[in-house]
Amino acid sequence: MLSCSLIAAIALAAGLPAGLAGEPGLVEIGIAVRDITPDGPIRLAGYASRNKAADKVDHPLLAQAIAWRCGSGEKLVMVSVDNCEVSHEFTAPVLKELAEKDGLKPGMVMILSSHTHSAPILDATLETMYEMPEADRAQVRRYSANLRAQLVAVVEDSLTKFEPARLEYGVGRATFAMNRRVFRDGQTQFGDNPDGPAVWDVPVLRILGTNGAVRAILFGYACHGTSVRTGDDFYRVSGEYMAYARQHLETLQPGAVAVFLPGMGADADPAPRGTLIEARRHGLELAGAVIGVLDHPMQAVRGPLRIAYDEPALPLVKPPSREQLEKDAQNTDIHLRKRAEKYLELLNQGKPLPTAINLPMAAIRLGEDLTFVAMAGEVVADYAIGFKRRLAGDRPWTIGYAYEVPCYIPSARLILEGGYEVDSSLIYYGYYGPFQTAIEDIVARRMGELVAGLRRP
Repeated sequence: MLSCSLIAAIALAAGLPAGLAGEPGLVEIGIAVRDITPDGPIRLAGYASRNKAADKVDHPLLAQAIAWRCGSGEKLVMVSVDNCEVSHEFTAPVLKELAEKDGLKPGMVMILSSHTHSAPILDATLETMYEMPEADRAQVRRYSANLRAQLVAVVEDSLTKFEPARLEYGVGRATFAMNRRVFRDGQTQFGDNPDGPAVWDVPVLRILGTNGAVRAILFGYACHGTSVRTGDDFYRVSGEYMAYARQHLETLQPGAVAVFLPGMGADADPAPRGTLIEARRHGLELAGAVIGVLDHPMQAVRGPLRIAYDEPALPLVKPPSREQLEKDAQNTDIHLRKRAEKYLELLNQGKPLPTAINLPMAAIRLGEDLTFVAMAGEVVADYAIGFKRRLAGDRPWTIGYAYEVPCYIPSARLILEGGYEVDSSLIYYGYYGPFQTAIEDIVARRMGELVAGLRRP
């Protein structure tokens, strides 16, 4: 748990204006940005159906680090990255280096994938989804190595740029997120479902400098980055609607860095979908929602900053027998074969088959004014809706795709209904499932405990 109790004294020692230096709960924030655009043709993540490398760039991809520091010297760094997702294996070397060089403990570096489906494939991430020639795979490895280095660099850069900051919070609304699960022909399928749950909140945090200038705008939304589905745009590098929103905001707020924090909307797609035109339209709507918040009075957010982090185990159903695995290893579907081969390799090495998946999660509280509720994985809307109801007094800002993405995190309702988020998506993540329905209670209870532990007595 982190505390900011000494920050006012530090501000006075630094010679800040008297009114600001004496303000309780003042925090220090450092901001850094790196360009992570690929330098040549590369395969894009998010769809197994792509069959060639993307050779055009719509706009740059970024990694943006927001570092928080309190009077105790403890730190938190949020790293917003224009990519589809990162795995535990991908981020492990980054976190190890930052722990050794900068003393950043588990939970203190939160990598947040924007979940654009138009950014490069990453090494050791969704490995059973993609088939490609060795030349393309080599380019993925080169890009991945560079991205790891850039993630370390942007975090370390942000740690050198701390300045006292004031924070303001508000919530807007954007309506293009559409639930994508419909019941048809006796099963749950993809399709636009206007009656299904979707989270339209647009949380906004404005970060101000000591001179009152806007340094950064943090904003969130809960929806897949899948506006682009067809034509030549399907093979174009893009940060999707989130990056367009970011560009609009930085144009309208000169000098500010706009940072997207993904929400819990893994069962929502943008509507309509098609080409980059749709992505631009959704980005414009999202930016408009943010500006609508910024143009009206906002709630002051004060420290102290406190963090609670854990990695509870979420149980899967019993893994298949060797006989079933050997049968699946002969399947004509290459993705099914790869998953079965992965499990057979574990058995042949004398290792146990996966029976649970550890899920990083954190509660980050700013005084009594705001609580970030963050979870790894592709988290469906039911969790956001539940947290907003049960933790309403803590003013929760729900965040998904945090730390890493082991797989989708379905609710008990979705597990009973079946469908892509529950069953077939696990093929690409290399797991046999589904989860047991108990996972929703495990997640809700543990997050509730983390948040409760940060409340003032």
